[in-house]
Amino acid sequence: MNDVAPARIGLLIDYLDEGGNYDENVLPTLQLVVDDYLERGLIERPVEFVVRAVQGLPNGSFRAVRDAFYELVEEDALVIFGPWVSENGAGLSAYVDQLAEVPCITMGGTESMLGEWVFGLPAGSLEEEPIIMATVAAYDGCLTVGLAYEGSLIGQEYLRSTRVACRNVGLQITAEVLIPQVQADKREAMATLAAGSPDAIMHVGFGLGIPGINAALEELNWMPPRYTTTAFEFAATSDWWRHELAGWIGLDQYDERNLTAQAFLDKFEARHGRRPAYFFPLYCWDVGRLMMEALANARPLTGPGVKDALEKIKMLPAASGAPRTRLRFGRFIRQAWVGSEFLVARRVLPDASGTVLHGTIEGLLEPPALR
Repeated sequence: MNDVAPARIGLLIDYLDEGGNYDENVLPTLQLVVDDYLERGLIERPVEFVVRAVQGLPNGSFRAVRDAFYELVEEDALVIFGPWVSENGAGLSAYVDQLAEVPCITMGGTESMLGEWVFGLPAGSLEEEPIIMATVAAYDGCLTVGLAYEGSLIGQEYLRSTRVACRNVGLQITAEVLIPQVQADKREAMATLAAGSPDAIMHVGFGLGIPGINAALEELNWMPPRYTTTAFEFAATSDWWRHELAGWIGLDQYDERNLTAQAFLDKFEARHGRRPAYFFPLYCWDVGRLMMEALANARPLTGPGVKDALEKIKMLPAASGAPRTRLRFGRFIRQAWVGSEFLVARRVLPDASGTVLHGTIEGLLEPPALR
């Protein structure tokens, strides 16, 4: 196999932390997938990852993402995982489709980025998250909500779909306030929401507008139930984020009941001696298997061949989401999740010591009186 050219997978990482880093479990997880396919004889050549990690929107620039895409194409990537952020994906989609050479699988939540060559495995969905969030809030007994939305493309798309979702489940929106997609003083915005005395607050956006909300509410001596989108997943990244989200209910893709997820975590722990039990390694296991299924079945092994093979993937068990979540694409299907519970609602404990399952769009997981 040493004389065989490797099949190359591109990673277009467009969100970096303050230190310029990305999740340490991405490459170890993807390598586990590759090793599994090689050991089972499902692929006949080595696989190599080519990484371009840039700071795209919201903190950086779109141009860096566009340039990274073309660099990965020139590096002979057969499929690209990325971009991760909706604002970058919406801009990049036209370039990917115009080139018509290499398929991308994005984790961004906006459907505006999907196309002939752009497939979606969204870590959430700007259309569906508000429906789940509003439904869970209604299960919790809320009748009115105050809405805080971030001033961004993502925030605007969420705002539109949240209005519809709240109306459809009978939630009245008492006020809407715009908050910046950066850390800023939230007291005035929270005071505006408090004036309407809603049963709960809903935040919609990428998530960078959340820090400071709890502190502002404490100053107002008003701490209603608080709901958010998959911005909640920041709680898995650091103690600081968990404290900013203490007491919040939000959408996530980690469900400890999912046996596919636990089987993956067993493999990871056996290899690395640690167990990263949160959404992103599970998500990477899922996207890695989609890419490896396509590489294994592409005829010929070219970008167009990989695109055709992606379209033939059906009913692959997912590690993400609740049990029985599955993955598939199709000729005119560009969003991979199958199942109403590909997103679950989790809750950060009041002391920020961890998170627990709260419910799904199908119902709560424990009676409100027991919480």
